[in-house]
Amino acid sequence: SEGGNVRVVKNPEPASVQTGGISPDKQAEVQLLLQQRDPSTLRCYQDVLDEKHDRAFKGTVIVLLSLEPGGKGSAKVIGGTLNNKDVSDCLVSKLGEFEYPQVDQSGTMQYVYRFEPAY
Repeated sequence: SEGGNVRVVKNPEPASVQTGGISPDKQAEVQLLLQQRDPSTLRCYQDVLDEKHDRAFKGTVIVLLSLEPGGKGSAKVIGGTLNNKDVSDCLVSKLGEFEYPQVDQSGTMQYVYRFEPAY
């Protein structure tokens, strides 16, 4: 069951946080990439949920992505309501492995994951 009992709730509205250096079209590309890669980031949440067996274990994780020209990126957790070190560390690790769209200059953007059990 590849993440079959977990659902990621998408952000309907773009984060209203000032970002620097990444054009809106590149931000849209990055968001699309992150949505396509949801199954791998979802595993971070699913693994902890499987251990906890707790339907109340849900919330948001806000990450700040730092992108470099050349497609490299790094992430750090800057907020959210989930407050779970295992999930946060796993997300930061996974997001650091992704190949990001080319950007003209270094910059940052926010992305919010909303995790909740699907059962």
